[in-house]
Amino acid sequence: MTSSVIEPGPDGLYHPASETEVVALIQHARATGQQLRVRGSTHSVAWSIYTDPVGNVPPNRTLEQHPPKGAINLAFDKMRALDWFDEAAGVIEAEPGINLGWDPQDPFGVSTLENSLLHQIFERGWAVNTLGGITHQTLAGFTATGSAGGSTTYGWTNAIAFRIVDGTGNAEWIDQSHPHFDAIGTSMGLLGVVTRIRMQLVPMYNIEGTEVTTPVTGAEAPVDLFGPGSAGQPGLEQYLKDTPYTRIVWWPQKGAERIQTWKASRIPASNENLVPYQQFTPDFGGQTEQFLGAMIFSIVGNTSPLRIIALIWQKVCIYLDNLGTALSSGSGSGISRFFSFLLGCVVGIVALVVGSVLAFFNGLVRGAFAKLLPIFQPMTKPGEETRFSDWYWRSLCMDNTVSDGLLGTEFTEIWVPISHAQTAMNLYQQMFEAGGDAATGYFSTEVYGGPPSASWMHPGYTDGSDAYKDGTVRFDVYWYRDNQGIPNADEAFFEQYWDVLRNNGIPFRLHWGKFVPRYDFAEWAAYYRANLPRFDDFMSLRAARDPDGIFFTEYWSLRLTGSS
Repeated sequence: MTSSVIEPGPDGLYHPASETEVVALIQHARATGQQLRVRGSTHSVAWSIYTDPVGNVPPNRTLEQHPPKGAINLAFDKMRALDWFDEAAGVIEAEPGINLGWDPQDPFGVSTLENSLLHQIFERGWAVNTLGGITHQTLAGFTATGSAGGSTTYGWTNAIAFRIVDGTGNAEWIDQSHPHFDAIGTSMGLLGVVTRIRMQLVPMYNIEGTEVTTPVTGAEAPVDLFGPGSAGQPGLEQYLKDTPYTRIVWWPQKGAERIQTWKASRIPASNENLVPYQQFTPDFGGQTEQFLGAMIFSIVGNTSPLRIIALIWQKVCIYLDNLGTALSSGSGSGISRFFSFLLGCVVGIVALVVGSVLAFFNGLVRGAFAKLLPIFQPMTKPGEETRFSDWYWRSLCMDNTVSDGLLGTEFTEIWVPISHAQTAMNLYQQMFEAGGDAATGYFSTEVYGGPPSASWMHPGYTDGSDAYKDGTVRFDVYWYRDNQGIPNADEAFFEQYWDVLRNNGIPFRLHWGKFVPRYDFAEWAAYYRANLPRFDDFMSLRAARDPDGIFFTEYWSLRLTGSS
C-alpha cells in the first residue's frame, strides 16, 4: 500500500476519516482489481452489503458484523459529522455514518442518542418527514436501500443533494437539478460512495395515536382488510391513504387470527404531557415478555432438539444481559432492582429446564401455537386501547424497544400498487386457508403503506402516470432469525408469497436490503427489469460510473443481470 491509503483496522474494516481517504481507497481498489463496499448498521442482508465472500462466508442475514477477509470493506464510524448549512432554513449536511438514532448494536461504540441525527436536529426545532420501524440505521444506508416508513403520505424525501465518489475516484455534488439525482437516491452503493448528504428538514412535530388488537374481521376491526369497506370501516386502500402513519401486524394462524393496528397523525410540537409509545417496556416485565416469546419462537421454528436447547441457552444469556442493562438505568431502589434481577435469573433457569424438555416435543408446541399466541398478544378490551402522544422521533419508530438478540427477525418486503390492496389481501388469505401452517409460519406479517418515489430503483418508483402513483401496500413477511433453513431459497418459505402475486398478475417490487429470491436469477433479473421502467438507465449509469466494477459484487450481478 502507498502511504496515502489507510490500513485496515483489527476488525478487518477500513475506517476512513475524510473524503480524501475514501478517494484513495477507491483508487487503490481500482488499481489492484479489488472490490470495495461500505457497511452501515448492517440492517440489510450481509451479502448485499459486503464484498464477495472469500474464505469466511458470513450468513446472508442482517446484523452480520464481520466482513469477508482480505477485501476493502469500509465503515464510516469516523465520518458522522452534522453541519448546519443554513439553520434558519433547516438545511443540514451530514456525513454518511451518522446514525438516525441510537444504535444499540454499534460495534464501534460511538453511537449515542445525543450524537444521532434525529436528536441533534430535534434540539434545533427540526425534523424529517418519516421514519422506519427503527432508527438504528446510518443515514447513507437507510437512504441507499429505498427504506421508508409506514405512510403513503410522507416519504423519505428530505435528501436534496448527495456528495458521491464514483468508481474512478471522482467526487462531485449531485443535487436535484442534476439529471442523475433520482438514480443516486436508491443506489444500493452501486453508483459510488456517498460522503455527505444535504437535507432539507421540516419543522419539528409531535405525533399522537392509538394501538389496538382486534379480530381480523368484524365490527371491532378498524379496517375492512378483505372488502371494499363501508362508511364506518374503510377498506384497506382507503385506510392507508387516509391515515398519515400506520401499520397492521397480521397474525393469520388458524385459531389465533388477530391484527394489531397502530396509527398516528401529526400534532404541533410540544414538550408537555408526553406519553411515549413503547412496544416493550425497558424493565423486568418487558424484557421477560420478549424472552418468553423468543423461547417459543426458537422451539416452533426448529426441529433439532440440540439446536433448540443451544438457542434457549443463548436467549437466557441475552435476556439476563438485557435485564441487567435495563435495571441499572431504571428507577427504584437498589434492593428492588437486585431482587428483580434475581427473579430474572430464576425465570431463566426455569425456562432453560422447561424449554429443554419441550425441545423434544416441538411438534406439540407448534400444535399449541394458536393457544400460546393470545397470551402474548391479547385482544384489546373496550376502552383500553393504547394511547400515545410524543415527539415523533421517539414514538414513530415503534420497534425501537424490541431486542434484536431476543426477537430478531428477517423478512422480505413486498411493495404492491395500492389499487391492488384488496386483491392481494384476499390472495394471501386464500393461501393461508389452503396452506395452513406451511403458509402462515409462526410469526406475523406486517401490512402498511408505502409512498410513491421518483428514485429509479426505489420499489415505489413512479413516473406519475402508472399504477404506483398513489403509493403502495407493503407486506413484510417475517421470519424469526434463528429459524433453521434459508427462507428465500427455491421452494422455501418466502417463495409462496412472491409466486401467488406473480401467478395472479399482481405487480410488485421488493426492498433491496431485505430478502429477495435466491434462485432463478436470470428469470428474476428479467422480472426486475420489466417492473422498473428506469432499470436499464440505472444499469447503464452504473457501468459508466464504475467501469471496473469495483462496487458490483457477485451478489448484485446475479440479481440484476442474472449471471455472475
